[in-house]
This record gives sequence, C-alpha cells and structure tokens, in this order.
Amino acid sequence: MNIKKISIKKSDENIIYNCEKMNFLVKKKNSISLSHIHPKTEKIFLIKGQIGLIVEEKTQKIKAPVEIEIPPNTPHKITALTDAEMLYYYD
Repeated sequence: MNIKKISIKKSDENIIYNCEKMNFLVKKKNSISLSHIHPKTEKIFLIKGQIGLIVEEKTQKIKAPVEIEIPPNTPHKITALTDAEMLYYYD
C-alpha cells in the first residue's frame, strides 16, 4: 500500500486538488476563469452546482450532473453561477 498527500492550489476563488491525471476543482459562486485554450481535449465532469460556459463566444448555463467535452485549441471561459464542484482532465 502507498499513501501520499495530494497537492492543493488555493486562491480566493478556487481550490484545485491535483489527482494526477485528473483534477478536482471547487469554484466559489461568481468566480470567473480567464478565457483560455488547451492543446488537448478537455473533459469536465460538473458534479455539483451550475456554471456559465462560454465556448467560442457562445454562452450556455449548465447544471450538474453533466459531462462536458471541449475540443483542443478552443477558447473557453467558466463562471460559477453557484458554488460548483467539478473533475477535469486533458485527453
């Protein structure tokens, strides 16, 4: 058996638990990510809460539980409409 601590990144708006290939993100209500891209497909599993997702300038309100797939090199931005919890990784 091997047990090790998980690294945690905290800010005023978010807590990210680094779970190797997958991360667990806790976003506070009204927190906003900057528009950004990833070189690989991003898979997001919204477990709890509601977010506003802007992908290529199209906005959607999304309520948990749901799986979201964002293609590589696609500009996107997330706003937490409520406190939200999600898992995400890059495929």
